[in-house]
Amino acid sequence: MVSEEQLEDIFASGGLLEKSIEGYERRDDQLSMAKDVMRCYNEGAIGVIEAGTGIGKSYAYLSVAMLEAMEDKDERTVVATSNVALQTQLVNKDIPRLLEAIGGRVSYCLLLGRGRYLCLRKLLEAVNSRRAQEEDELFKGDSNEEAIYAWAQSTMTGILDELKPSLLAQPLVRRIASQKESCLRMKCPNFTSCFYYNALARAKQSSLIVTNHSLLFADSSIRAKSGEDYDEAVVIPPYGHLIIDECHNIDEKATDFFSVRIDAQAIQDTYVSLFQAVQKDHDNMRLADIITNLNKEVSVDEAGAFSSLAGSFGRQMEDFLAMCICDEDRRRFSSQCLVGETAFDFDRVLSPHFGRCRQALEDFLRVFTSILNIPSGAIGEEDRRWIDMAQGIRRTYIDWYNLISSFLTWREHEDLVLHYRWKRTGEVAMVMSPLFVADRLWTDLFSKLESVVCTSATVKAGKDFSHFLRQTGLDKAENLVTGFYASPFDYASNALMLYPARGGMAFSARGGEGAREAYADYLARLIVPAIEASGGAALVLFTSYGMMDLVLSKIGEDGIKQRLLVHTKKASTEKLRKDFLEDRDSVLFAQRSFWEGIDVPGDALRLLIVTQLPFTHVEDCIRKARAADLERRGENAFMLINMPDMVIRMKQGLGRLIRSQSDRGVVLIADERMRRFKEAILPSLPPYYVPDEEGLTVDSFPRRIEDFLYS
Repeated sequence: MVSEEQLEDIFASGGLLEKSIEGYERRDDQLSMAKDVMRCYNEGAIGVIEAGTGIGKSYAYLSVAMLEAMEDKDERTVVATSNVALQTQLVNKDIPRLLEAIGGRVSYCLLLGRGRYLCLRKLLEAVNSRRAQEEDELFKGDSNEEAIYAWAQSTMTGILDELKPSLLAQPLVRRIASQKESCLRMKCPNFTSCFYYNALARAKQSSLIVTNHSLLFADSSIRAKSGEDYDEAVVIPPYGHLIIDECHNIDEKATDFFSVRIDAQAIQDTYVSLFQAVQKDHDNMRLADIITNLNKEVSVDEAGAFSSLAGSFGRQMEDFLAMCICDEDRRRFSSQCLVGETAFDFDRVLSPHFGRCRQALEDFLRVFTSILNIPSGAIGEEDRRWIDMAQGIRRTYIDWYNLISSFLTWREHEDLVLHYRWKRTGEVAMVMSPLFVADRLWTDLFSKLESVVCTSATVKAGKDFSHFLRQTGLDKAENLVTGFYASPFDYASNALMLYPARGGMAFSARGGEGAREAYADYLARLIVPAIEASGGAALVLFTSYGMMDLVLSKIGEDGIKQRLLVHTKKASTEKLRKDFLEDRDSVLFAQRSFWEGIDVPGDALRLLIVTQLPFTHVEDCIRKARAADLERRGENAFMLINMPDMVIRMKQGLGRLIRSQSDRGVVLIADERMRRFKEAILPSLPPYYVPDEEGLTVDSFPRRIEDFLYS
């Protein structure tokens, strides 16, 4: 068991951290948080802890996990976070520095899902194919294949996220990612160098595994279906302790993970990886011919049916793909979300397509299964790889059969939401989501572990943790440890908050096109002088691309004197952040990914403008369905869902401004609804300096901004 004395030796004045890390300062709240985590480990409890910016929460929870592992190397901890930046920071910086300070030895690693790793076999095939096409020229290294090949020679992890954004966005990356269905495992000539299997091997030897939320859910889902307990290896090796950092979005991440979807991209990927795998050449032979040659009992009719039925299913999927992107057919789709009720458009338009796809797939699988029924002794070791590949393809076809069937039978499940999601490209995805995930998280994950710690800078919505506990199922926990540690930064002196008490405008999602135009005019008039007053270094946060584009059109090309960076759909978040940091007076118009997880310290960010309160969009089908369910039970959905979710997003967005003790800046909330909801919002925020409302007029904002920053 970890003791308080051990933690005090680490965090106290003159302790191990202060001795080994230059500039480290004792923080009483950091030590208190570490003791909360210790209680969870020692008592088998569940902890929910909010730790504001500057507390140093990663050291607080990592110290306990390390001490536990040093005492018993069989006590494994999984640390799950939501973004690559934090995962990288933990593995490359925080864990090594803390281990050096403590003076102990703990094995640790980063483990992600298979699809995040490069498949060397696929890359080499792509490179060789490219070279064959250019055999009359020298291979000069200016292709995507060669650029990734060069990276593969130097990377230690093979994690595709390491690639430059321009490469990561290429379709090639999806084709060379590791896949279960096409993996040859030990028969692969690159098995000993395989990035994914080497990562798995390291994980089995590690007492501390850093991963992401998605792999955490994938592992728990497989355990629930197979009946495997957490003392068995599944995707993640056996573990008993779980720490979830950035836990504020666990409900959203879990809902998205447990949703199933069919869209144009999924269909295209399936067509490429499955249909073409059956029909295209492999060493100058189609897979269909290879298999039928290996199985001498296959009749000519069966061999012909194999290719014919594969083509039939491929054509059905192509028809559905065309439907997903065709303007004429797309107009048939309903925008409403559906919960246990008849969906006219689904019945009339989609269900027949799905039915034909399923029948074609069923016919194909029957023949596919038959021709793969080859006695093991009849196949040589060299030919076994073709059968293994075919079996992987068949398993994926079965997965597609089950997926299509689930959409055809969705009404049998009252806890599912069927809805459509529109992409800015005009494509539509059909999605089936769980209405709630709380019971699933509790039953399949949290209740099965020795201890759980959930932490973030933004967990509380209001005065307590009830919203988070209810969303995640942790309200069922009998032994619950909670902690709240406010940021140590001096917000009252260094952070000014402005919102319109008079002369402003409230955003209305239901006001129609005229209301949107009027609000965009209002934002343009407010944003430009505010940025002039701050001298740039401004981050302007939007909640929709439509409103951002409209405001930009109102401002015009020359409306903002400073360099203007715009977070478009295709823009690289990392490149925008880098440009914003380098040009310290620039202005960034940004979307959702900049509301959290982006660190812009110092003078590069002096003004943060929130264009509207970040309520969930009124057409968000999952929230609408949840609200309807609560209203049927006589509960106030607005106060139980909409308001707490908005407060958490607001806390995340405002958290971009003050990242260190010396930071100084202004928060400007343009939406006049802030005045109406301030009693629900302000208690959850750090203690910003907020002037008396009598003086909070829109016309006074530029002067107040300039005085606060430069007087």
